[in-house]
Amino acid sequence: MIFEFIKAYIRLHGVSPSYEVIAKEMGLRSKSNIHRIVHRLCTDGYLEVKPHKFHSIKVVDKSVKAMLSL
Repeated sequence: MIFEFIKAYIRLHGVSPSYEVIAKEMGLRSKSNIHRIVHRLCTDGYLEVKPHKFHSIKVVDKSVKAMLSL
């Protein structure tokens, strides 16, 4: 759900959401939960995040990686 929210937010606003915005939209109080989930999505290859930068979440296009692995 968070991955889909991030993709939609980027499409609508042109920038990635902050952890605070994600937490608020998902009905969570803690940004640390969002941090953990976002970094898990990075580990799984769905997102990239530049540390210590605001609005630095990028969605990874897995279709390009899949084509390169053929």
